[in-house]
Amino acid sequence: MSQFANTASSVSFDITETAGKARAGVLSAGTATIETPNLFPVVNFYGGGRAESMFGGSTHRTIKELMIGADRVDSVDCSDYFDAAMMTVSSLTEYGISRNVLRDYLSEPIKARPVFDKFNGMLFIDSGGFQILQRGGLDGSDFQIDMDQDAVFDMQQKMGGDILVNLDRPISPEDTYEDRVAKAQQTGQDALQFADLAADHPGARYLTFHGYDYSMIDTFVSTMQDEFGDQSIHELFDGIALGGLVPKKDDRDALIDAVLGCKEVMAENGIADLPLHVLGISNGAIPLLAALGVDTFDSSSYLQSGINGKYATSLTKFINVDDADFGQCNCPVCSSDELVSRMQGNAQYRKDIMGPVAVHNYIVQQRAVERIRELIQQGETDPLIDYIDATVGREDSTRRHAHRVVNESLGGYF
Repeated sequence: MSQFANTASSVSFDITETAGKARAGVLSAGTATIETPNLFPVVNFYGGGRAESMFGGSTHRTIKELMIGADRVDSVDCSDYFDAAMMTVSSLTEYGISRNVLRDYLSEPIKARPVFDKFNGMLFIDSGGFQILQRGGLDGSDFQIDMDQDAVFDMQQKMGGDILVNLDRPISPEDTYEDRVAKAQQTGQDALQFADLAADHPGARYLTFHGYDYSMIDTFVSTMQDEFGDQSIHELFDGIALGGLVPKKDDRDALIDAVLGCKEVMAENGIADLPLHVLGISNGAIPLLAALGVDTFDSSSYLQSGINGKYATSLTKFINVDDADFGQCNCPVCSSDELVSRMQGNAQYRKDIMGPVAVHNYIVQQRAVERIRELIQQGETDPLIDYIDATVGREDSTRRHAHRVVNESLGGYF
């Protein structure tokens, strides 16, 4: 056993069924258990406010109110749909908070706070490596913190994450080979330190991979492994998080190449049984990622669409909220006369108009994930192929990519 083995871990991942390369399973980490594939919506639990205002956060405030069925949103309770959520350390200071407010945010785990008592889903706390390295740290109204692996882990743990991930150095399309190797070396050093710091953490420790294809990911992982010495990834970590894809999130070929490459590298390193999370994806990628064998993924697309006044009529189709026929949807948001009135513009604050739209969009996405999971659980590829053809396969922008995934992951059409 590694000296950094997670002695307090309550982590397990069981694959219950497969359909081609797609797989369904059950993931337990920390205080939560979820079925996979599953979607982690990006939520800012701390958005500049205090407990009495659901810790503020503009549109995020209304999302949190709907997450717990607060009086302020007509007591509409969408907690059943939030069986998971993602927050990043870097978003703690998005609203220019003071040092005292930051101290309050870190004084108690998120799920231990009475204001969030209805949320008992799996909480993934990302390191926020991309944002932290861009900014050089965390800046508040009266403080600046230089962030390193120690500081990031301290905050992740205090926030009470069920899944934590190491501080990473994401690659960019402009990086040279030497740049990527240097980032992999630094990520490996931080990851080894993270494994040590989190040895007693009761949740899951995920390791970040980076790269846009097999060759890049293989180089990144082998460089990190050099930093680990004779300790294997399987000994040190409980899952893998594939990152650095935000600049490529709308490039479906790059996304498919990266996931296929990552799965191949995982198999070669004897860790194909670990859960795989893909960081930062768009809603249209969900069926493709599930078919490729990705277990979990996070997205803020539901929120961005809502803020922009876009109302989902399906996983891949959006219309202006002004044109929406709310009677065609039976989600809890659209079933509330009060919230429908707000989405029609009858609210004082924009967050009260767009927050319900965002949560509706998320429910549409989560229902799609549930349907995909049910199809995989049948253990046959044809139902999943039919679903992909009927969704992303009908979109001009994704049809070719849908066919590629079917042919490479689900056995093809013939």
